[in-house]
Amino acid sequence: MKFFGCFLLSFVIFHTTENKILQDSSLGLNEIAYHNEPSLIFLGAPSIIRLSTGRLLVSHEYFTLPGYKPLPNVTVYASDDNGQSWSFLSNITYTYFNSLFIYKEVLYAIGIANELNGATVIHRSNDNGLTWTYNGSDKGVVLFTEQFQGGVTPVVIANDILYHATEYWPPPYHFPQSYQAAMISCNLSTANSLTDDEDPLMNPKNWKITPRLSFNDSWIPKSYPHLDAPGFLEGNAVIVQKPDSNEYRVLNIIRFNSVPLSNLAIVLELNQTTNTLSFVSIINFPGGMTKFVIRYDPITKAYYSLVNPVTIPKYASQRNILSLSYTKDLVNLSEWKILVDRLLYDDTGLAEEDSIHYTGFHYVDWQFDQLTASKHNSSCIEWNCDGGSDIIYGIRTGYRGANTFHNSNRITHKNLTNYRQLFREKEKNNEFMH
Repeated sequence: MKFFGCFLLSFVIFHTTENKILQDSSLGLNEIAYHNEPSLIFLGAPSIIRLSTGRLLVSHEYFTLPGYKPLPNVTVYASDDNGQSWSFLSNITYTYFNSLFIYKEVLYAIGIANELNGATVIHRSNDNGLTWTYNGSDKGVVLFTEQFQGGVTPVVIANDILYHATEYWPPPYHFPQSYQAAMISCNLSTANSLTDDEDPLMNPKNWKITPRLSFNDSWIPKSYPHLDAPGFLEGNAVIVQKPDSNEYRVLNIIRFNSVPLSNLAIVLELNQTTNTLSFVSIINFPGGMTKFVIRYDPITKAYYSLVNPVTIPKYASQRNILSLSYTKDLVNLSEWKILVDRLLYDDTGLAEEDSIHYTGFHYVDWQFDQLTASKHNSSCIEWNCDGGSDIIYGIRTGYRGANTFHNSNRITHKNLTNYRQLFREKEKNNEFMH
């Protein structure tokens, strides 16, 4: 244990240095953090946002092998040059799987208080992420005390209600069969002030959670083969406006562990009257075997997701390709297509099986953005806000030195400019083909 403690000290010092574009790669990745494989500490799920000052923030957690104790915090990095270089900013203590978000220009992080299962906890920063102390404590505010897991998935607001998907994970902790879907929400209609005493997001009494919904084998179509360990996890709160109406649906589109099948996701729906979730359908969804993030753009009137499509069916856990997918189906989101294929791919020259084993561009978080030099808006969480014509994204990266794709050795960042033009060209071509 003495060795481990010394290692942690050197690890923190290492991460205060600036990181720039990743060398020995043709992918144009900006490296935010790196950790070599012998350390047994791996870099997990990033979250990315833009502040109104123009600064970018990326947070990530740590995980390790069974039997080792991971660092009990999330680390935050900052970039003031649109992601070209990054430096250590702060730590958020006693938390994992944090989703960063901004409400009324105040920065928050919502996550889980333990790596394996724990309470739902929210942190707040009054100084753009430099510190995370609220009412004299850096431990955040516990919203729900049961045992949860979760993922870095969207926080969205519709009609003054904030939604975020999560999962219960009670004993016996089987992956993923023990996961139970839920949705948490906070009513912001009385949020006139965000002082410490009046901030509704930091008051557990303003939050509610749905009853847990377990995976049901009866949802699986009889035409499917036997699934090895069916279950769901890491859901997305997705708002869908009903046709010709001001009313909206609240969906939970959730990763489906469907081995040996792949490229599927599950749609659940929140009953806003009874505050309960129910099963809607299983949909074709490229990359549905791996965590994904869905966001809506009101200009193109389409939903987008950065995904790991499985292109080699025998490798259902394939994550060595990252693509941009989209749908215009605003009712049930069942027509997902690839907009930009192979945004990232394995350029190492590894053989197919080795590439699948060692390389992963996964657990991506992303935001709509406007990459200008003079004017910046903070990343928005209103479900239908115009976030901009570009995409910024942070990637949990197992690449060039990782011992497996899962045990990621890097956190990286990249930009995609003018996705709307790519969308219009794709839709024009689709119309031409038909």
